[in-house]
Formats: sequence, structure tokens, C-alpha cells
Amino acid sequence: AFGTVESISRTPLSTVLPARPTARVIEQGYVPEISDIGARHPVTEALTDFAPRPAGEDGLPGWGRWFRLIETEATGEGQTVMTGADGKPLLILDRVGEGRIAMLMSDHAWLWSRGFEGGGPQLELLRRLAHWMMKEPELEEERIAATVQGKTVTVTRRSLSEDAKELTVTGPDGVETPLAVEEVSPGRWVGTFEGEENGLYRLKDQELDAVVAIGPTAPREFE
Repeated sequence: AFGTVESISRTPLSTVLPARPTARVIEQGYVPEISDIGARHPVTEALTDFAPRPAGEDGLPGWGRWFRLIETEATGEGQTVMTGADGKPLLILDRVGEGRIAMLMSDHAWLWSRGFEGGGPQLELLRRLAHWMMKEPELEEERIAATVQGKTVTVTRRSLSEDAKELTVTGPDGVETPLAVEEVSPGRWVGTFEGEENGLYRLKDQELDAVVAIGPTAPREFE
């Protein structure tokens, strides 16, 4: 229905949609693929790890085909994280003001859950999609996160940008130290440092900042 004259793209909702239908519905078999930016986006990042089998020699993901795609043309700055037949947009994500919107241009995701041609990670994809739209922090496209084990802090910087990242660590004593990070997977940079003393450490780059604590959160209560 989205590709017909009764489409919601012909209602006031069109102002928030990142794409509009061309009225063409493609009905042919295709394997959904992750786009270049989709490999960096937390909704589709490493989604192929959940495929029922390894990628084929043709480079296509190891999951089953879908057989319908609504052709669309972009109307905004949405990010196409998955593509379908002939490389056309299949899953488009966008932010509108304080809200978020996702457009999945096929009704055949159920084929994955039914195990057609081996199936695919329908549950994982839709779970991530729902949590991203509800602003789950772990699925933010731009994020600094840190984990502490003893005195060792592991810092992860996630970004859709391909530019190298430079982070700075400010210790409890106020001393700033550059932190070297390397890209370990598309869109994910990781670095580690040793915290010499207990307290709060601030992590920041040109765009974001975060705080991590080393040591007991309430020393007097622990005593």
C-alpha cells in the first residue's frame, strides 16, 4: 500500500519521511545487503555474524532472499543502511528533530524467521531497530564508552565518520593526556590506558565527552 495512491507518503506524514515511493514495486528475488555506512551503523553493524551460514563466494551475506521491494527516491538526508534488488534502498534511517524514523521498504522480513533458504536474523534486526528508535544509548551512532577492569580502562569511540579519532584523557589531578585509539572494525575505535589513581577520568574528543570512575564509587560506605 505504501507504493500506491493511498500511500501515507501522500499525507502530512510526508514531511518526516526520508524517502517517497516511485509507485514501482519490484517483485524479484534478492539477498538483502549491508551498505558501506550500514557496516558502521549500530543497527546493522556485524549483523552478518547472526547469519545462519558464512557469506558466499559472490560476497553476498549468508541469509535467505526476499522477494518484494518498494522503490523509493530520497527526500532528505536519511542513511541507507541496507540495500535490496539492484542496490536500491531497503532500510533507511533518519532523525527528525528530537525524533527518529525508520523505513523498511519490504514486507518480507518474515521469510527470515520462517527459515526460508536458511532464514536470517529477523529478530536481531528488528530488536536493534526498535531500541535505536527508543534511543538506547548502546545503539547511538556517535558515542564514547568505557569499561574498567582493575586499573585498566578500555575506551571505545563509535562513529559513522571514517576520519581518524583523537581522544584526550583528563585525570583526577587535571592533567590531560592524549589517548591513542585504532579502528578495530568499521566505525569502532578502541584504546586503553592505566589509571594511576582512583577518581574520575574525563574522556573527550572534538565532539563528545564521557566520564569513567576508577576505584570504589563510595569508599566510606565500603569501609
